Amino acid sequence: MTKRSPYALPEREPGAPYQPADMLRDKRAIVDTGLAPIVFIVVNTLAGLNAAAVAAGVVAVGLMLERLIRRASPVNAIGGLLGTGFAVYIALRTGTAEGFFWPKVFQNGAYGLVFLGSVIIRRPLVGVIVQAVYQWPSGYTRDPRVRPAFTVASLAWVVLFGVRAVVYTVLILAGKAEWLGAVVLVLGWPAFAATIFFNYRYVGWWLRRTCAPDPDEYRAEQAATPAQG
Repeated sequence: MTKRSPYALPEREPGAPYQPADMLRDKRAIVDTGLAPIVFIVVNTLAGLNAAAVAAGVVAVGLMLERLIRRASPVNAIGGLLGTGFAVYIALRTGTAEGFFWPKVFQNGAYGLVFLGSVIIRRPLVGVIVQAVYQWPSGYTRDPRVRPAFTVASLAWVVLFGVRAVVYTVLILAGKAEWLGAVVLVLGWPAFAATIFFNYRYVGWWLRRTCAPDPDEYRAEQAATPAQG
């Protein structure tokens, strides 16, 4: 029987409670988080800002209710609802369609700084997250043989969040509201998924190239250490 990779996303058992890894399995995430901005831009072009604000809010609420009716996890839909609500508020306060996207600038800027800070203090955030999601042994991602892989993986997220913040800011200041919806969609879940794929491939490649232990091997090393002492 083929051995399951220790880096494969854990399978969710039927009836199991919601886990953080379920967000990565959710094929509807791009709809839950990306549909409202598209609707906002389209309706703003056709009927104006107030109608766009109402339409985006209705879409976000509808997506959440649809998930609740299906008894599916509403996590992504709730995130989309809260984000849409705040973005609509900013747009109405500023009186511009571009204002809808300012929260995304600050959100991505903050995320980028957090990931960059984790690298600077030598606790790359990707390692912290995956260690919790995959339930890897404590200290594994901090091991000097392993940490460089998660440092590069974390820097990939710095690049993604930084690119988003810069591109959104440029388009907002240029008054290109009609472009923002499409750009947000492309730099949303597709770019997110591509970064996850890079992380998955790069970490595995690094550990094979450097002969660093995988989580199972590290666990065995830790278990054998007391006996040797």
